[in-house]
Amino acid sequence: MRATTSGADSGDPDDQSELRHLTKDESDDLDRVRRREKTQKILEDASDRDDEATARDAVADERARVADLDAFTDLNSTYEGQGERRAAAHDRADSKADRESSAEDRIHLSEDEY
Repeated sequence: MRATTSGADSGDPDDQSELRHLTKDESDDLDRVRRREKTQKILEDASDRDDEATARDAVADERARVADLDAFTDLNSTYEGQGERRAAAHDRADSKADRESSAEDRIHLSEDEY
């Protein structure tokens, strides 16, 4: 890996930048920082997917509840909540897949550390 020194930052075209190799410690530190940033991004994405799944579950539950309530409180109609209940079930299945994916990402992170 290479790093530039201040000569390249002056903006003068006559200045030549000096390139140097990173020391082993600098390279190791840079690798750790990059791994930590990648790990943090994976954890944030997993958490976001979990939050979205939770929100989707809440909407699905409410949609199914409203469909059931409408069907059972309107004495002059027939039950038509099957479509809403089916859609809610699909949303819950999608939420489960997102949670499983998030869990797998976290597992892979912990496996990579050992």
